[in-house]
Amino acid sequence: MKIFKTGLVGCGRIGSLLEEDPLRGKPCTHAGGFSALPAIRLSAGCDINSERLQKFGKRWNVSGLYSDYRKMLDKEALDILCIATWTSLHATMTLDAVKAGVKGIFCEKPIAINLLQAQKMVRACKKNNIPLIINHERRWDANYQQARKLILSGKIGEIKTIIGNALSWKPGKLPVSEHGGGPLFHDGTHLTDLLLFFGGPVSWVSGHENRPGGKKFIEETASAMLAFKNGAIGFIEGGGARKYFNFELDIQGSEGRLLIGNSGQELYVTKKSSRFTDFHELEKIPFPEPKKFESPFIGGAREILKAIRTGKPGTSTGADGLSALEIITAVYQSAQQKGKRVDVR
Repeated sequence: MKIFKTGLVGCGRIGSLLEEDPLRGKPCTHAGGFSALPAIRLSAGCDINSERLQKFGKRWNVSGLYSDYRKMLDKEALDILCIATWTSLHATMTLDAVKAGVKGIFCEKPIAINLLQAQKMVRACKKNNIPLIINHERRWDANYQQARKLILSGKIGEIKTIIGNALSWKPGKLPVSEHGGGPLFHDGTHLTDLLLFFGGPVSWVSGHENRPGGKKFIEETASAMLAFKNGAIGFIEGGGARKYFNFELDIQGSEGRLLIGNSGQELYVTKKSSRFTDFHELEKIPFPEPKKFESPFIGGAREILKAIRTGKPGTSTGADGLSALEIITAVYQSAQQKGKRVDVR
């Protein structure tokens, strides 16, 4: 069995440190997900924080430790590079990895800080036949996969409306030039990706935002109405200055309804009303449990391996990540034009 040498850039929370959280299911980091597969050897790590880097090396028994990712690419002859850094670094690291000749790139979400950089990443990887997988990890979550199967089977009929929210705390006053965007950009990218996963391509958006610090700083909250190319409509909100985090999708079809998020899954189907003559209502029925469940971080590691081995694009590709970013960018553009409708590619 071929062993794929893998290097991780960014040994922080999502890269490695969250494994220390006693409440989270394991593995819950990129290092944990890649280390779980026999065909992958986590052989190198890179971080500008020396204490964090040494902690990573000790935790995962990795001796190839670097403070400069370029030196890591030059010396380690990696098969896979996993990028878990600030979004502003994704494009440069991806392009350098392509030049170094890696066989696959696994990159944190959002794909890049802006559309131009995202497009460069996708083009470079496509030109060199290098799979680029973006960590929209809910695509590998068994419950979300089960929800998609139910939708495709016609269980709730034709999708008419999708309402989604990624609600979170009030962000700091951070510059757009360094961070790309706020809650809709960082957590909402999962939301926009799932809109595409469940509802298909989006044709236009009309957005609204609240930016207390002005246009040069990230939003506190952003929301939008969207039109899908299949005729369905969507409503999303990211942020909201809440004292809690909530991620949820309400998918309403012609014959039923499906709710899924961090609070669980619920499924409703149409039945004849017992309260009103000639009316139909929704009845809650059990959500069919997936036959198998594994950490989405293992699912992501499997995905990049599969893409390398088969030469096929896979799930949550660079192109998918670009599409999610196009929606977010269109929401911002529309909001800054007082909700004017903005077309999406």
